[in-house]
Amino acid sequence: MKKSLKYSLIYTILLILLFLFTVDIPNRYNSNPMVDLKNKCYDYLTLTGEDDPFKEYIFIMKIMYPKPTFGIKYVNRNVDYEILEREEKKEIVDEGTIYEEKNYYNKVKIKVTSYNYAIAYKNAVKATNKYKKENENAGKEEIETYFAERIEYEGKKVIDNEEKTVMYVYKKEDEIEYGDKSRLYKTVISKLPEQESNSDFLNAMLGGLVEEMDKTKLPEGVDLEETMKLMKIK
Repeated sequence: MKKSLKYSLIYTILLILLFLFTVDIPNRYNSNPMVDLKNKCYDYLTLTGEDDPFKEYIFIMKIMYPKPTFGIKYVNRNVDYEILEREEKKEIVDEGTIYEEKNYYNKVKIKVTSYNYAIAYKNAVKATNKYKKENENAGKEEIETYFAERIEYEGKKVIDNEEKTVMYVYKKEDEIEYGDKSRLYKTVISKLPEQESNSDFLNAMLGGLVEEMDKTKLPEGVDLEETMKLMKIK
């Protein structure tokens, strides 16, 4: 009798565990917006194409952190997010057609904390322009090498000194269905219907780098793709 009860108990526990791991956990896990945010910066800096609008910032970050100990994965890991506010909104999809439907989502205010990569870029440009002025006969490769080494130095300094930025962005929090056979749902963070792109989000993730690169242009003669090839950065 005791043996039968023991096996019955083990069988029940196994059934419960199987249910939790196959049903409960995926739905709970994916309904958390932090799951989507966890690798958002990595996605922006790796899922690139020929006409990717984020390409310049990707090149800068790769030149700033060319060593395996840092790199894009390190940058991604060191962005912190906190959702501060939620406001329910309504969006009309396929308005005026037979497929018209209402979609409800949350407009969220997100606090983004990151390293100040913008100041590293600004300081590297400033130092390179000064080097060019003091070395008027320096060739293109010499200037690009100096810029690459300088921005790597400035990037390391930002991390060593724990120089961080805090920025706030507004985004869309929505639940979407995924999976071929099961009706599973996950929460994703994306641009609001009225926003043209997520450049404001990437700007916050990179400590203001997007805005800084708009204001502070690269030193004359420095081409980022050529610099990467010169420094053997993939």
